[in-house]
Formats: sequence, C-alpha cells, structure tokens
Amino acid sequence: MIKLVVLSLNSGNLIDGFPNVTARLGKPGNLYMQFLGHLPPAPEIPQLLRNWRLLYEALYQYGNQSGIRSGIEIVESGITNISEGEFSDICEGLETAINTWLNTEGFRKIDLQLRTQLKPSEQVRVIVESDDSQVWKLPWHLWQFFQDYRHAEIALSTPEYPSPIFHLRETVKSKVKILAILGNSAGIDVEKDQNLLRKLPNVELTWLVEPNRQQLNDQLWQEGWDILFFAGHSSSGSDATNGRIYINQHSQNNSLTISELELALSHAVHKGLKLAIFNSCDGLGLARDLAVAKIPLPPMIVMREPVADRVAQEFLKYFLGAYASGKPFALGKPFHIAVRQAREQLKGIEDEFPSASWLPIICQHPAVIPLTWAELGGKYPDRRKTNLIALILKFTALFLVGLISSYLSFGFKIAPFVNEFGLKSHHNGQLLMAQQYYHLAAFLDWNYPQPYYNLGWLCDESLNDSKCAIQSFKQAAIRGLPDAYAELARLEMKQNNTEAVLKYTSECLNHTQYNGVKAACLKNRGWARFKQERFDEAEVDLRSAIALSENSPHSYCLLAQILERKGNKEESLAVWKNTLRYSKYNVPEEDECIGFARQYLQAKGNTQ
Repeated sequence: MIKLVVLSLNSGNLIDGFPNVTARLGKPGNLYMQFLGHLPPAPEIPQLLRNWRLLYEALYQYGNQSGIRSGIEIVESGITNISEGEFSDICEGLETAINTWLNTEGFRKIDLQLRTQLKPSEQVRVIVESDDSQVWKLPWHLWQFFQDYRHAEIALSTPEYPSPIFHLRETVKSKVKILAILGNSAGIDVEKDQNLLRKLPNVELTWLVEPNRQQLNDQLWQEGWDILFFAGHSSSGSDATNGRIYINQHSQNNSLTISELELALSHAVHKGLKLAIFNSCDGLGLARDLAVAKIPLPPMIVMREPVADRVAQEFLKYFLGAYASGKPFALGKPFHIAVRQAREQLKGIEDEFPSASWLPIICQHPAVIPLTWAELGGKYPDRRKTNLIALILKFTALFLVGLISSYLSFGFKIAPFVNEFGLKSHHNGQLLMAQQYYHLAAFLDWNYPQPYYNLGWLCDESLNDSKCAIQSFKQAAIRGLPDAYAELARLEMKQNNTEAVLKYTSECLNHTQYNGVKAACLKNRGWARFKQERFDEAEVDLRSAIALSENSPHSYCLLAQILERKGNKEESLAVWKNTLRYSKYNVPEEDECIGFARQYLQAKGNTQ
C-alpha cells in the first residue's frame, strides 16, 4: 500500500517563517495520524534561489538558448564567464540551507515522527500544501528525507481545493485515450515527443498540431480523455502564476492562459481526464492557475524552470519507459515512482545540462490517487476472483481460530505461571530455558507485557543483545507497562540517541503513576539533557528523580557532574558521597559513576 503524507505549511512565508505546520499521514481519504510543528524564518533561502536561477539562466543563455521550450526570451542577467563549478557551489549551498531549515527543532519532531511511522522500503507520496510562490519553487527533492526514503516523491498543492472527482472504473476499456497538443515548436524538435507517444502500448492518440483556440477548446469538450499532453513553448510569471501555453506560430491569438481554457479543462476533468503532462518550460503557473480556478487537479507533471529541448525529450522517454513499461497492460511502476526514476535518470546528462534533474515536479489534488498505466487502460483486478479469494481466506481464518481457541481460552491463566518459571531459570543462570519460558508465556497471552519485559532484561544483561532488548521492551510498552519506556530510554541513551530518549521518557511520564518509575524516567531525561549540555533543565530533572527515589546512585552521579560544571564544588562533594553511599546495583553506567565518585573523593582527600 502506498502511504500518503500531506505537509501543510498553512500561513507564512520564508521571510517570516511558518508558525503552524501540520503533517498528516495515512492514505487518501484516511489520513489517520497528525503531527504539529513550525518552521522558522529562512530569508537566506529566497536569495539563494534567486542566485541559483540567475546562474541557471546564464548557463543556458551562453549555451543553446534556441533549444529552450519557453515562450519568452531569457532575460540577460549581466553575468558573464559563469563556470559550472560556481553553479555547483550554489546548488550545494541551497541544498545545505534547505536541510538546515528542515532540521530546526520545530520541524525536526515532524521529521522524526514520519521516520518512526514509515519504513524506508515503503512507497510514499509527499504532498506539500502552500500558497507561497517561493515554497513552490523550492527543490524539495533535496530534503534528506528523500535520500533516506528511496521510494518517496514530492508533489505540490495549494491549501484550498474542491472535492476530487471519482470516476467509475471502465473494465471493458482497452485503450488509453491521449489528446496530444503540439504547440508552437519554433526552435525545438517536438517530433521526438511525437515518436515516443506513438510507441506507447494500447493507446488511442489524437493529435492537435499548432491548433487555434477553437480547435483546442472543441477537443477538450470531447468525452473520455485519459491523458492531456502538451509539448511546445510555455511560460509563467515570476510569482509562479499566469501560466501560458503557446499553441501556434500565428502573429496573433497564438497563446492561451488557464482562465481562457477554464471551462473546457474543467469539463475534461469531470469527464475522465486523469493525467496531464506539460513537457514545456515554467509550468508552475499552469498548475497554480488550475488550482486557483478550483479545478480538481488530476496528477500533473510540469517543469519548474525553463527547460532545454533535449532535457524535455529525455525525461519523457524515461518516464514513459518506467510508467507504461512498453508491454500491453504491463503493470509498470506507480506514477510517483516513475516520475522520480525519470527525474533521477536526468542526472546522466547534467554534464551538459546542469540541474536537469531539478526540473520535473508533480502537482496534484491531495485526495486523488494516480492510476497505473494498466488502470488507465481499464485493466483492474477481477473483483469476483478477489472476493472469492477473500471469502476463502476468511473461512480459513475462522476455522483456525476455532481450532486453537479451546487451547488459548485458558492461556491468560497459565501465562503468569510460565513467566515465573522463566524468572527462576533466569535467576539460576539457565538462560536458554528462561528465554523459552518467556516466549511461551507471551504466546499463551499475547496481551501480557511482563514476559516481554523480562526477556528485555535477559537480552540486555545476560545476552548483550541490544536489538533483542529494545524490541522486547517495545512490546512490553505497547502492552501497557510504563516501566518498559524507562528501559527503552536507558538503552537509547547508551547509543547517544537523545531524541528517542526524550520521546520515550515523555511516554513514560504520561503513562505511569509509580514514583519509582517516574524517578527512572526523570533520571534518563536528565541524562539526555546533560549530554545536550542543557544543564539547568538536567539539574531540575535529576533533583526531581532523587526526590522521588533517593537511592539512585546514577542520579547522584549525573547531578554531581552538573554541579561540577556549574562551579558548585561544595554541594557536588556531598552528592559524590551519596553516589557511593547508594551504590548497590551492578549495571555498567552505575559502575562507571562509582569510579568517577571514588576518583573525585580521593583527589579531595575524602573517602567513604
């Protein structure tokens, strides 16, 4: 199942920041999780974007400008002798600035939550909602999240949109209907686009070559288009609005805006248009204008900047190769994966066309699910077969449940006794036997947390298996044992994972009523804040932990070190003494503290 993340920046901009950022996670129609955060001002990013675009245009200006698919001339920037090395430096600077911004404290917790809930192997569509033109121009694919999640891709949307259009599935359909518009092609070679479309499997192509307005309008009013394709010149305003396509080379009436096509495009969407590809320059204005017109956007591919003819052709080749597969009704890749793959394949020509892989971007309605190539052609799973299989599986499951229910009906009564056998075996050093008892107790009562907790201690103390320990304590925690959160925080702290420590201590404090457990959690949070050099906050936590449980040598040890750092020598001496006074647990971190305490007290001429 493909996961969906909708990242709403709400009101704000890069100069003033975004005070209310919301991330929703789930699938279309069921975004079942929500995380809140904020983003600070980042005034350096708009300047870097402006500098990047000046250098980008300068490189193309002194290259092959005649092959740019733009309806306007690239303005002379005044920059001469630009080198690709300088351009590479500003690309790296922009990437660093974006990731620094997205790694600030207010947004890091959203990033952490997404990483906690999503597996790197999952397919993820990330849609950024914003009205800010600078946000639309950002190369979001540079976010480190997309480097770690190789099956994720970015898309853009405005924060306001109408209800999506849901079309009935046409199971008897055999061909994908494409309206292919070849507009003003002065200086560019649209014949290559034409040839690529002709090679697609099971398509019904309708060509409009340099049409006038009425011809284009009439075709959009025809029913049943699956894909709208445009190749030629286009442009957008500097604020990523006022999109315009150039449809012919006439001296007058040679271009159209979205507002001039609004009714025809709206009709096409309501009658089945499922995908639009604008293989032309500066397409952000086209997408934003469609959204402002309250047309429920089908998935669209546009180019965010002026694009060289060769780049547009290569992208189309790579995208169709991944999406349509070249075989009749082959599954192909999901839409967003095909776009990402094609975009990344453009890196192969970036020695000739710098930043080519930055240009393609998806714009779409957040609730619309992009179809596969096979689904565009009407090839959906056979629901009768699917329902029959589901019915067989259901009855099989019921049979198995009935078969074992008589055995498991008393499992919850037996599980505590089996767990006790495990504890006795553990105490006697019979580690393998103890491990088997804990597993059996967990099997007998899947909701019983104690065997998981005991197994965590076995793996940590006796088997030195931190992975097993963490997994076992997690299972105990989700079954309602708050003590396990304290142990998870302790193990994560040993790996210097302070963000996870703060997360687990927060869960611990929210779920326990026992002072001893609270003390352990406060001690762990104080430990994490000590590592972060947040000494005042750490001191408060550690004093609170000691107030709840005064016999914790590790709490005294950490507090003594903080008092040393803050120059409070007299009180630290008494706290070091308490470290030794209460040392009775043979665990590594406390043993280390005992060593610190003895060294300090011996140096001061004090012994205990």
